[in-house]
Amino acid sequence: MGFNLADYEPVEERLARFWEENPKGKIFTELVSHSETQYIIKSYLFRDANDTSPWATGYAEETVTTRGVNQTSALENCETSSIGRCLANAGYAPKGKRPSREEMTKVARKAPEMSPAQQELKNALAKKFKEAGERKTWVESVVFHDIAGISALTEEEVKLCSDQLALEEAKK
Repeated sequence: MGFNLADYEPVEERLARFWEENPKGKIFTELVSHSETQYIIKSYLFRDANDTSPWATGYAEETVTTRGVNQTSALENCETSSIGRCLANAGYAPKGKRPSREEMTKVARKAPEMSPAQQELKNALAKKFKEAGERKTWVESVVFHDIAGISALTEEEVKLCSDQLALEEAKK
């Protein structure tokens, strides 16, 4: 995991500051889209309950999973993330960390661990290409299929990319 969850604030703390500064405010959430496997929620933040236009809005998406919190509570988790994003859009995000701790926990759950070879390839690609899109395009040209990220590559594909990088470096 390339980040520290302690650097991200829980939505509950953002909410506490909002209510302290806006005791007459309101938060409204709307289920924008849903299926058996996905929820999308939009939140609206008002400084005063009588305001007709929201001060800020925020979206979140959650996928129903077969284990963990999203097995039973994907909708609730989505609503919390949406409120957290909305509060961040209104300026309730410390140290420039827009995602909430809840959102980053989701990232940590989805991020597979990289093998040492994958990490080495990732570092080499970061040196060679400054933009993530360039790195992705180059890897896809070597392995001949779309990838979601370095950790999505098999060990054989990692070796193929590493060998190709070494060949290109040797030509210089």
